[in-house]
Amino acid sequence: MHDITVRRMGFDFADDIPAVCIAGQPEQSYGIVALSLLLPYLEPYLIRTLKVAKKRVRDPDLVVDLERFSAQEGQHYREHRRFNDVIRKQGFPRLQEFEDELEADYQRFSNTKSLRFNLAYAEGFEALTTASARFALESKQFQGMHPAVRDLFLWHLVEELEHRTVAFDVYQHVCGGYFHRLFVGLFAQWHMSRWTLRVARYMLEADPDCLSRYGGLHGRKQRERMRARMARKGLLPKLLPTYLPGYTPEKIEFTEEMKAIAQAYSARALSTS
Repeated sequence: MHDITVRRMGFDFADDIPAVCIAGQPEQSYGIVALSLLLPYLEPYLIRTLKVAKKRVRDPDLVVDLERFSAQEGQHYREHRRFNDVIRKQGFPRLQEFEDELEADYQRFSNTKSLRFNLAYAEGFEALTTASARFALESKQFQGMHPAVRDLFLWHLVEELEHRTVAFDVYQHVCGGYFHRLFVGLFAQWHMSRWTLRVARYMLEADPDCLSRYGGLHGRKQRERMRARMARKGLLPKLLPTYLPGYTPEKIEFTEEMKAIAQAYSARALSTS
């Protein structure tokens, strides 16, 4: 059993939070917003999946971890939904179209795909977020981010690291299989990334003055090269090992920095359990 704390936060999302929520970084900002828009559909899907899997889990400690995982994810998507409501007020009329498409996908997965598929999808997401969270903390990705948005994502990511083992452990316990985990996990990461890229691209196109405000085409290319370089040096070395047969998130350390961040959010929470 792992140390997984459920925190009810109640962040303050003022109506003046800009959609370009990372100073000078419109593409990255809209990518972050797109990810936030995805989560109120993805995380209920994860909760549904683990609720079905719980009936097949025979380890009582893993049941506790599973329940705390689901409780954390429930808090996550509720806070992201509140932030997303602020962004929707700024325009972007096609967002609901994208969201309806995503919800249809996740309902279809729940209703027509096997539990093994859905658990492997969940683990694909968790492997990606664990690698991304470690990368974000080490590379100081939160610098320049609007304080309310930084709080939302920093809290979320440190809790992803707290429960980093659960989806993997449930998959291994209930069904297992390396190649199935690999191929469905890769599909999951493609499915989520494709959707967020499409939404981010739409938001950029819906903001016609965005390119000129941030250095034109030259500025965009510079930012894209910098992000690609950081991903190659920082994210890929953390993500690629998750595709290997011997991968287990148990080997990933919950560092003193992560513990300090988690404790700070525990102290600020409206309640913990």
